[in-house]
Amino acid sequence: MTKPIGYYCALTPGDGTYLDWLQDTYGSCLEGINRIEKLHFLKAITDNLIAAEIATQGQYLLEESADTIQKLQEDLYQYTPIGDHLGLAEAIINQLKTQQ
Repeated sequence: MTKPIGYYCALTPGDGTYLDWLQDTYGSCLEGINRIEKLHFLKAITDNLIAAEIATQGQYLLEESADTIQKLQEDLYQYTPIGDHLGLAEAIINQLKTQQ
């Protein structure tokens, strides 16, 4: 069973924040959003996190990591079955939550 948004985020129902609106509009488990919409939303979240990290660490870090990123992406497409992609995403998300 899926846990509600409030389990993962600082959400107070009725507080008027975006998360409150999101929950009111699409349900506490985002059940009103289909799979492709959730994947696009996840991509938007990831893009925002990348932009925030670059703003904090500096553009140089991105340029320094470009070769590693390209290799990881190529290997992902070539060697990782699509059925493992969400599990890999979940593993990385959990690592990012605890990484300094």
